[in-house]
Amino acid sequence: MNFTKRNPWMWIPTLYFVEGIPYFLVNNVSVLMFAKMGVPNGQMALFTSLLYLPWTLKFLWSPFVDIIKTKRWWIITMQIIMSVAFVIQALTMPHPSAETIASGSTPMSLFSFTLILFVFAAFASATHDIAADGFYMLAQSQSSQAAFVGVRSTFYRLANVFGNGVIVAVAGILETKTGNVPLAWQLTIGGSGLLLTALTLY
Repeated sequence: MNFTKRNPWMWIPTLYFVEGIPYFLVNNVSVLMFAKMGVPNGQMALFTSLLYLPWTLKFLWSPFVDIIKTKRWWIITMQIIMSVAFVIQALTMPHPSAETIASGSTPMSLFSFTLILFVFAAFASATHDIAADGFYMLAQSQSSQAAFVGVRSTFYRLANVFGNGVIVAVAGILETKTGNVPLAWQLTIGGSGLLLTALTLY
């Protein structure tokens, strides 16, 4: 992603769209995915609720983001980590049998590595938030910051719609087309990782 002070339109929309997608993937889409895979609610509730913790605790390491490296470095590095985490998730996604999924008895332990990757993505996303907001303040004048507040909010909301709407819809379509729930989510998460990769390269 090429940032420039001269034309905020070149980086603010994509920056805040990228900020939103991992948040909704980790906190919302993951819950639906585990449910679709047949993991009982009681097993996944604790683990998925803990995924929000990095956003609650990010104030603890935000000073280090301010003094170590540049905001741009943190933004790009965290986007790379998130992209890689989602791609690896897709490549290593467990495939419980259709019978196990239908019975709702898929053990959460089957998705231990998937959950670890969600945790990595969560910490990277929370750190990305710190760096993105800091860069937004540093790269613009106060008047420009005020002018782009609406743009920033709009593209974050679009990420919400994309994450909770488009990504979920794609997974549903793939489930119907393939008749294979694990494959559908494997392709969906992998596609999300590739999208983040493309936006990072931009």
